[in-house]
Amino acid sequence: MNKILIVVCIFFLLSCNRDDTPKGIINKDQMVNVLFDMSITDAYLNQIYKPDSLQRQAHTRYNYLFKKNKIDSAKFTKSLKYYSLRSTELDEIFTKVTDSLTRLEKADSVKTRKKVKRIKRKPKLKNDLPTK
Repeated sequence: MNKILIVVCIFFLLSCNRDDTPKGIINKDQMVNVLFDMSITDAYLNQIYKPDSLQRQAHTRYNYLFKKNKIDSAKFTKSLKYYSLRSTELDEIFTKVTDSLTRLEKADSVKTRKKVKRIKRKPKLKNDLPTK
């Protein structure tokens, strides 16, 4: 009886440690990177382009992102569907994306504040022109 219990426990422990992510699904970390890049791209496109050219530009930029991350749109869509059916995993992914975007925003605002301070500290030019 003890041998059977030990064998069952070993199978249980091995199955708990196994990753059940199907083949062809992007891992969580890569999904975070892709969604982070997409968020930055969307923000850029929405500020720069008008709605009529936005879709064409988005398609071009997304293709670049997929190529950069060594995936294609089908693999991304399949992975997004997979994670959307697993709400806790999708929540983890979006939490990481949000955290990364927040860190980027803070770093950018610090950089902007330093730039503004540097501009304010520059001495103003003195007008030495004679007045009439």
